Amino acid sequence: MRTVNLNKESPSVGELLAMARRKAVLLLSRDGASFVLEEAGEFDREVAQLGNSARFMKFLRKRSKEAGVTSIEQFAEELAGNMHNPAMQAAHVAARPLRSPSARLKRRR
Repeated sequence: MRTVNLNKESPSVGELLAMARRKAVLLLSRDGASFVLEEAGEFDREVAQLGNSARFMKFLRKRSKEAGVTSIEQFAEELAGNMHNPAMQAAHVAARPLRSPSARLKRRR
C-alpha cells in the first residue's frame, strides 16, 4: 500500500487513480483523516448496488427482526445435555452404518 501525505504532496486525481490501479493508496488528509483508494472489484460493486437497493434493505430489516438465533453457548449446552441423554446416545449409535468385511477377508474364507 502506498501512502500519500496530502500535507507534503498534492497529486492530481489522475495521478491518484494511476497509483490505485497498481496498488491501494492510503491518503492522509490535512486534517488528520485517512482514506483508502483502491480499484473496486466485482464484490465492491455488488455491495454498493445492494446498499442502494430499497428492496434489499427492506429484506435485511425484516430478517434482522426474526427470532431463532441460537448463541454458541446455548448450542454447547444443548449438545452437552444430549451427550448425557441415553436415548440420544442410542440413536447416535443406531445411526452408524455397519461396516462390511473387506474383500480380502471374504477371499480367505
